[in-house]
Amino acid sequence: MRAPVLADTLTWSFRLLFALVALLAGAWLLHGVQRVPADSRAVVMRFGQVVRTAGPGLLLTWPAPIDAVILLPSQGRQVQFAPDVLEARSPMDEGMQDVPGQGAATSPNARDNTWFFMTGDGALVHLRTMLFYQIDDPVAFVTAGDHIEPLLRRALIAAAVHLCASRSLDGILVARPEAAGTPRLATQRERFALDLVSEVNRRLAAAADTHGGMGIRVARIDVVPSIPAGAKESFDSVLTVAQQVERSLADARTTAENRRQMAEQNRERALDEARARAQEAVHKAEERSAVVLSLGRDPSLDRRTVVDQIYRERVRSIFDIVGRVDTVPAGDHTHVLISGASP
Repeated sequence: MRAPVLADTLTWSFRLLFALVALLAGAWLLHGVQRVPADSRAVVMRFGQVVRTAGPGLLLTWPAPIDAVILLPSQGRQVQFAPDVLEARSPMDEGMQDVPGQGAATSPNARDNTWFFMTGDGALVHLRTMLFYQIDDPVAFVTAGDHIEPLLRRALIAAAVHLCASRSLDGILVARPEAAGTPRLATQRERFALDLVSEVNRRLAAAADTHGGMGIRVARIDVVPSIPAGAKESFDSVLTVAQQVERSLADARTTAENRRQMAEQNRERALDEARARAQEAVHKAEERSAVVLSLGRDPSLDRRTVVDQIYRERVRSIFDIVGRVDTVPAGDHTHVLISGASP
């Protein structure tokens, strides 16, 4: 009697155990069914090796630990990367923030002053950057793994050093208002972010040729340049002095122009007066020499005749203006008293 009962118990025990194992196996297999979102891609890895990639939709894989699925953004999505976040371990993490209206704060410890670059004219500029990249090759991206962000940071720093050294501070930000309107500098400022993207991509391509591709391409870099806080005060002081110098130069130019115009007027007035006096002297000389010249042109008159006629013309001109003529005999010692002013 006991043997059949024991056999039934074992049979039901095995059935329950089988059902439990089947249930657990089904639950385990269900972990291999996943949904890839519309804006993502999946990379399937089996025991650490990439076996395939999949797009959006239903994805069937072997559950862990056989397969592992890594979800990546689709090719059209941009991934944000803030390289200066890596400086969060710096004790100047709080102090490195921009001081409103005074530029980027600096630390006495030179090792804390990161993301400062020297420009081509010997100035310092601080760049706060935000990088956005796209994943072109998901397999290469997954294979590169943790090497991507350090590589991006090094490429960005090298590109920033190269670009800042190749242009002046005014080609990166408006440091001197008088140079803000220069077309060449304005073009450099507008193209700084684009040139930074091109330089970073060029360095990533060079690294890919040497060490293998990372499967990424930089799409955009947002750059906020600023100058050190102390430098901004110095720039403001220089700007104030430059404006005072420009104002003094303008006043000096105005004074010099006024004096030049006054000197020009005096010169013109003196020339006119000299020309008038010379013209008057010429007229008087022509009047005095008119008789002599007219008589000299007659070849029939000799020198004595000309002198006599000139004498008569002079005497007649004297008689034309005298009111009375008194004669005194020659040899007579009579004195004549004439009232009035002396001739």
